[in-house]
Amino acid sequence: MLHPDLTRALAAAHIEDLHRAAARRHTISLARRVAHEPHVAATPIAILRSASTRLRGRVRAGPIGG
Repeated sequence: MLHPDLTRALAAAHIEDLHRAAARRHTISLARRVAHEPHVAATPIAILRSASTRLRGRVRAGPIGG
């Protein structure tokens, strides 16, 4: 029969191993999910500002009074 402290230490080590393995599986799962997502190109703020300026310019260029 093992000493109670040794039994407790072995159990704690086993639980830590299980947690580490679960964390690794979770990380791999997330990495696979991210790898399969479609990539969306980031839109720079300059392009957004440019587009809004052009749109505002078109509104001003319209006929006055209807």
